[in-house]
Amino acid sequence: MNLMSLDTAVRRLAPHALPLAIVLIVLVFAIAQPAFLKPENLVGIVRQMVLVGIMAVGMTFVIMTGGVDLSVGPVLALSGLVAFFCLDAGMPVAVAIVAGASIGLAIGLVNGAIIAFLQLPPIIVTLAMLSMVRGTALILGGPDLHAIRGQDAYTFIGTGRILGIPFPIYLFLLAALIMIFVQKLTPLGLRVAAIGENERAAYLSGHRTRLTKMALYGISGLGAAIAGMIQSSQVHTAAATYGEFGIELDVIAAVVLGGTSLTGGNGSVVRTLVGILFLGVMNNGMNILNVPLDMQLIAKGFIIVLSLALSELK
Repeated sequence: MNLMSLDTAVRRLAPHALPLAIVLIVLVFAIAQPAFLKPENLVGIVRQMVLVGIMAVGMTFVIMTGGVDLSVGPVLALSGLVAFFCLDAGMPVAVAIVAGASIGLAIGLVNGAIIAFLQLPPIIVTLAMLSMVRGTALILGGPDLHAIRGQDAYTFIGTGRILGIPFPIYLFLLAALIMIFVQKLTPLGLRVAAIGENERAAYLSGHRTRLTKMALYGISGLGAAIAGMIQSSQVHTAAATYGEFGIELDVIAAVVLGGTSLTGGNGSVVRTLVGILFLGVMNNGMNILNVPLDMQLIAKGFIIVLSLALSELK
């Protein structure tokens, strides 16, 4: 095989590399532990990735424009706390959900406004917001767990089932479908692609680049807020310390594994879903095989670096 035919083969296989890797890893885990392929475990893989998945589909557009949102972890915690305090004050469940979602949306819009209008680096702005939101959550809730009792309608969000499938999975699929629709069939999706390709050219072409970027960070904040309320309803508690252990890195990893470059450019929600599935399969398989946590973190870091290298080579 000459170099030209090898290059052609590599180019053809590149878009399918991650799905093929998922199939290979599934086969390895299934051989090592047959219980991996049990239906309840396969459903469990998706359920375990709901929080990261909802935040990842929301952050895909942000990363496509060359940005990043490091504040999603604290937003997750704060939104769960806001929903808890509303429920504890006797407010209806619908009001608590709207309040929790609104706080995430508002924080995202503030991030976007500062980044878009003041032209500050996204990593610095969202890192500062991470610190401020976490501090606010600790002021409101302290280090304690706040139990959510007697709120069956709220806890159904995280623990309910429809046709045997956990309700959070339906929420994840709904969020993904909405974002796919936005990307493929709305002007916002077109503007995201234009900004990712060349923001200056998009601005000169008449696109409202600043308002678009502001909206994208709002979507990312909203996704984190929804994830926060799902988590609090799953574990029946809210706490300022939730979303602390590097969850934003898992979110970014899922998007990057899906082929979206951290420098901006091409990307898609569909490919992010493949990245989410890859992470879910890896995490679940390593847990089933009782791989130590430290080794899991090393493996995850290696995978992220490898995916970035392959993305740049492609």
